[in-house]
Amino acid sequence: MRIVFVGSEATPFAKTGGLADVLGSLPKALAKRGHDVELILPMHRTIKRQFMDQTTQIDTFDIPVHTKREYVGVHQLTHDGVCVTLIDNDYYFGARDTLYGHYDDGERYGFFNQAVLAMFGKLKNHPDILHLNDWQTGMIPFYLATYYEDDIAFKKVKTVFTIHNIAYQGHFDTGVLPYLNAPEDNRLLFDGHVNFLKTGIVTADKVTTVSKTYAEELMHEAYAEGMHTVLALRRNDFLGIMNGIDLEEFDPRRDPAIAQNFGLNNYLQGKRENKKNLVDAFNLIDENTPLIGVVSRLTEAKGFPIVEGVLEKYLEDHAIRFVLLGSGDANIESYFDALSRYYPGRVAVHFGYSDALARQIYAASDFFLMPSRTEPCGLAQLIAMRYGTLPIVHETGGLKDSVLPYNKYTHDGTGFSFFDYSREALGRVLDHALELYHDKKRHKQLMRRVMKEDFGWDRSATRYVRLYEDMMEE
Repeated sequence: MRIVFVGSEATPFAKTGGLADVLGSLPKALAKRGHDVELILPMHRTIKRQFMDQTTQIDTFDIPVHTKREYVGVHQLTHDGVCVTLIDNDYYFGARDTLYGHYDDGERYGFFNQAVLAMFGKLKNHPDILHLNDWQTGMIPFYLATYYEDDIAFKKVKTVFTIHNIAYQGHFDTGVLPYLNAPEDNRLLFDGHVNFLKTGIVTADKVTTVSKTYAEELMHEAYAEGMHTVLALRRNDFLGIMNGIDLEEFDPRRDPAIAQNFGLNNYLQGKRENKKNLVDAFNLIDENTPLIGVVSRLTEAKGFPIVEGVLEKYLEDHAIRFVLLGSGDANIESYFDALSRYYPGRVAVHFGYSDALARQIYAASDFFLMPSRTEPCGLAQLIAMRYGTLPIVHETGGLKDSVLPYNKYTHDGTGFSFFDYSREALGRVLDHALELYHDKKRHKQLMRRVMKEDFGWDRSATRYVRLYEDMMEE
């Protein structure tokens, strides 16, 4: 089966969030199963700087964009068994320092969508499955259903459109329509704007999202950012498939970024050494106190409003140490900055992002906090568990699907979770987690259990292959 993924970012080429992790690992998992897999990305400036000399130019041509014609360069390289195709255009991508947030994002990604299909037509390498990801690819199934509907070479191409986060929809003023080479079609419009996400949802053959619970949540107004009525129309073609992580990439036995490698045979010593290293690096006091780690974007949706006012009690009592890596909203950064100044030796913060430091926090922490108000899938809790760190999560989306609440009577479970989105509920679950920490026998058992959890891509890749096969038989 020839499977082509199209997206705006993928590790190790360009990354702003979890989409990049998925597109950096799911295609690889499918290639290992013997499928012919290709990944198509824009040639962002960061990619051009780091990978251009590793690519081979396959073709060049130009396509119409409103009243002008724009250059398309097609470059390829192979990475982890996957053919990676890069769509080059300096004006739209190569000369921009960031992936999104430009005044002409609608035009830019409309160009990218048109270039992908034009490339298939020129190179005569049409896929069986075209797997599209987030709003940046939402115009592709519309173009297939309109401008390519009579092209026999595209007749058998099946499209899957995956929603990684419903909050990002790609909505633009209708003035962008001429630059999309598109008419004012109801499939493109939502609340008076062009909406790429809506277009992908209504025109793709199948629609997926990144966890079973998130798929259920998106049927409700409170979660769907206005898209619940649109998704209701696709109910029979919409399903949730849980993301995985790359078990080779995130392996505490081999990870060069952590202080001491460890596995099930030496996890107690390994966790202890990594904790000591992180505590020393941040000048925290007392490595025997439970350490709670956070690696996150600092936004309201990630749950930080309910954290404020809760941690202080535990810090006052010297019951926890707390370390945070992330950046985001200024008011949330200010809160944690003030917390670190008020509790020196008990709180450490690093604003920004560092992959090495993130891995050190996964490996060193006793607990990993993810109180997200909404979380489509979440990968950080999966990585933390891989490194023997117990998750504390709000029961939403993929957090609910991946963390089984610990039962202190039966000792079942893989972490700690709370249902009510409130400070009170968060405080109660922190109490339960700290109680477990001081029961050394049960704590050790739970650490071993979460390290044995398999959150690799095998299970999810199997479900995707089944979906693809069913689509090809229809």
